Amino acid sequence: MYKKSFAIAKILIAITISVFLFLTNEINSQSKTGIISGEVRDAVTKQPLPGANILIDGTNQGSACDENGYYVIKDVVPGRYSLKVSMIGYLSSVITELNINPNRNQSVNFELNSAAMEMDEVKVTADYFANPDENPVSFRTISPEEIRRSPGSAEDIFRVMQSMPGVATAGTKSAQLIVRGGSPEENLTLLDNIEVYNPIHFARTGESMGVISIVNPALLQKVDFLTGGFPAKYGVKMSSVFDMTLKEGNKETMNTDANLNIAGFGITMDGPVAENTNMVFSLRRGYFDLITSLLDKPVAPNYYDAVGKTSFDLNKDNRISLVGFYYVDQIERTGIEKGETYSWNRFDYLTRDDYGAAIGINWRSLISEKAFSLVTASYTSNGWNTIQGTELNRDLLGEDIREDEFSLKSEFNYQFSPKLNLKLGGQFKVINSHNESWSPADTTREGTIIPASIISYQPDAEFKSMFFLQSSFRIVDPLVISAGLRYDYFSLTNENNFSPRISLSYNLSERTRLNFALGRYYQSPASYEIAPDERNLLLNSSYADHYIAGVEYRLGLDTKAGIEIYHKELSSLIVDPDSSNLLINTGSGYAQGIEFSLQKKFTDGFVGSASYSYSISKRRDYELASLYDFEYDRPHILNLIFGLEMGAGWQIGAKFQYASGHPYTPVTGVTEIDNIFYVIDGENNSAHYPDYHKLDLRIDKQFVFDNWSFSVYLDLWNVYNRDNVVSYSFKTTKDGTITTEPRYDFGIMPIIGFTAKF
Repeated sequence: MYKKSFAIAKILIAITISVFLFLTNEINSQSKTGIISGEVRDAVTKQPLPGANILIDGTNQGSACDENGYYVIKDVVPGRYSLKVSMIGYLSSVITELNINPNRNQSVNFELNSAAMEMDEVKVTADYFANPDENPVSFRTISPEEIRRSPGSAEDIFRVMQSMPGVATAGTKSAQLIVRGGSPEENLTLLDNIEVYNPIHFARTGESMGVISIVNPALLQKVDFLTGGFPAKYGVKMSSVFDMTLKEGNKETMNTDANLNIAGFGITMDGPVAENTNMVFSLRRGYFDLITSLLDKPVAPNYYDAVGKTSFDLNKDNRISLVGFYYVDQIERTGIEKGETYSWNRFDYLTRDDYGAAIGINWRSLISEKAFSLVTASYTSNGWNTIQGTELNRDLLGEDIREDEFSLKSEFNYQFSPKLNLKLGGQFKVINSHNESWSPADTTREGTIIPASIISYQPDAEFKSMFFLQSSFRIVDPLVISAGLRYDYFSLTNENNFSPRISLSYNLSERTRLNFALGRYYQSPASYEIAPDERNLLLNSSYADHYIAGVEYRLGLDTKAGIEIYHKELSSLIVDPDSSNLLINTGSGYAQGIEFSLQKKFTDGFVGSASYSYSISKRRDYELASLYDFEYDRPHILNLIFGLEMGAGWQIGAKFQYASGHPYTPVTGVTEIDNIFYVIDGENNSAHYPDYHKLDLRIDKQFVFDNWSFSVYLDLWNVYNRDNVVSYSFKTTKDGTITTEPRYDFGIMPIIGFTAKF
């Protein structure tokens, strides 16, 4: 199997090189020009900024915003540029890596931060690293271009985030985020203010914990990633916030992208629909089923996803956006493969659908020059169904789980002055759950018999309500304080939870800033945790207390270094101490560490970053129990990334990643029951897999023609073909001998991608 994969990798590399050589020999036609347009608004009040100046760096081309904060720059020669916007009383902002294509409009929106000084003119400096006052710590914004050219990511946003400080991975096969010692279930994901409960394809199917995001990165305007200390408007999760904002469809021309890579095929469209109305839309289809067929595997996984947004300006003060997404993951397995594990030998056949959908309306209203409101109404549905069995009985094991949610959320923002801002808001949810599962009798690794069971759970509609208050203010100019309070109520558990949070930021100088944050973060039990046993209705929310301190230092306009230390105290964790359906809130633990980072934005044809994280993550199942390493604990993580623009449409990039191996529970012996040998587990997570490391390379080439452009890339994972162990399989022979079989991450893996822009 491994030799076959390696052979296919060599074939794909050869094909890609051939394509590169063919296209390189083609003569590009004289290219037509492109367009840049967008909006400039106040970052706090969302008011348009008429008169703001936009300039293409290194040229004399630019524009000024009209009374609606809208600008257009026409006749831009195709190429890569930096775009700078400035206005009196505001910090200038710069967007780098702006790629202009012929006959296309590149939509770029800016939100400027006030200089927070009471004078007509202030000395402003280009801001490459804008951090909101309410998010001074553990905050990173990622642009679409950063996603596109990141090596080792295959242009997937979640794989890009795996190179951020404080983020661990489960291996190349998984796109899940493990943030500061927390589990993937502790991360909050939002798409245009709508919660996404499962943002990664195949994350809940057991297929390597998820492989690719459900959102096409071509749709994104920006992504805010908060790894701790996040403000009061974010809740119900304990570890991180992943806040994605879809771009607005441009108002000038209709753009169409067609892209193809190893993960699937996709089409993206954006542009005007009617007067004051625009849209952006993406549709993708995976073909993992074709790849598994080439590898002669009995599993055929496949996926579909669709994401779209339509915006309509009622007038200059009111905008309504309709947002929706849909995805489905499908897996079908027929027959077994020689050498597979015992569970698969028993259950030869498998069908599974994992799905999610949402539709929502965002209404943004500018109430005055100092105030705006955002109201979001949405409906989401997500779940999965599984049937698994043998040739004689195809439905021995199965489940049908679904959760529907209706939500109404509102937020009001008022800026009393450049030094004082107030936010308040609330949310009300109605949740309908359905959970049905069935299983045959089974035997554990230690030989304990588990009887057959049928579980059916369909409670009355439950609801959640939330209210938050957040204020940012400057007592003196160098010091910014952001304080917030959040209240959550969950009817099913009858809880009233209050979450105080505060952060401070102090500018020691123009280059150096100190940041601090602390707060409490609750996470309520999920319906799938409550469903297996009616006694689980007694469960309470888990919670984490965050303590964070850090320092930032600007080495230059485009370069920043930082150090952060953190401690998370975890309490009331939900555990299953005896491997039954009864869950209890007796778990606790902590996660702590220190992170070093260095980041250089794309300027002068070069971009780079380096980060090192040291962390410890411990858990216990009850108060007097011994602490053990959490399953996602990886003490050492190092990431080194660089990118270089070579000219003539060529770019190269590289990423080196090193991480400590995951902990696992070793096997210490065997036991014999009824002439059958079973393995006996040792202490929980008392051993670690070997250290993990790999080198990824990426090569890009863009070809610009008269009316369109074409780009091709080769993303080569694990260049030196490192055998990274991700798990062990322990088996016993008929005579009781224990055999150990390692399961490896991907070897050398080429990811080939093509994009045509029209």
